[in-house]
Amino acid sequence: MEWFERWFGDEYLIVYEHRNTDEAEREVETIRKVLDLRGEELVLDLCCGSGRHGIPLARLGCGVIGLDYSDKLLAIAEASRPRDMKYPMFVRADARSTVFGDGTFDVVLNLFTSFGYFEDNENVAFIRSIARLLKPGGRFYIDYLNPPRVLAGLVPESKKERNGITVIENRMFNGSTQRLEKTITLIRDGSPQIFHESVHLYNCSEMLDMISGARLSIDGVIGSINGDAYDESSERMILFGTRI
Repeated sequence: MEWFERWFGDEYLIVYEHRNTDEAEREVETIRKVLDLRGEELVLDLCCGSGRHGIPLARLGCGVIGLDYSDKLLAIAEASRPRDMKYPMFVRADARSTVFGDGTFDVVLNLFTSFGYFEDNENVAFIRSIARLLKPGGRFYIDYLNPPRVLAGLVPESKKERNGITVIENRMFNGSTQRLEKTITLIRDGSPQIFHESVHLYNCSEMLDMISGARLSIDGVIGSINGDAYDESSERMILFGTRI
């Protein structure tokens, strides 16, 4: 079993509880601006998790489809949709082999570092799948971590308490594989559970090469979900553009 098949459940939400709906609302406003969302467009939230971006996108008039592999996160996403809203809709599938045909979507979003999980060839294929799913002239938005900032501020170990649960995170960068490795230990009632994260760190030029190699054009790079300019100290590395 690969690490992401086990990790994205209730425990993931404990560790990342700060990634909330208020933050999602802010990012959707940035997405609206940089992609010029016009409403009545079909939007794929690729690796949507608990679906926190889906409702604000739907309120803009978009037809939103959220795709994720985690049953638990999709159940949360489904439960959060108001009964009077048709969208967002949710689909369980592996992002590497999506169930949609070529040119289905006006917009494809990939948010909160849902990229870099796989080996190089599969990561390249992931970018190419975004291009394949877009209509000609369709737009994409990839919200990825910013490797220079991550490495400069890497904290080997941290510890926090969440509702009676101790969360210990151990982090290291493997220079030979270019991957950020994290071990997450959750201790409740004296019983530990151990999970892992492993993400390939691609710098900006590497991301640009992969994207252009997939016949996508880059319209811009920003450094935060609020739309700030990008540099090596930015919180995020967010790339957006258009299918040629």
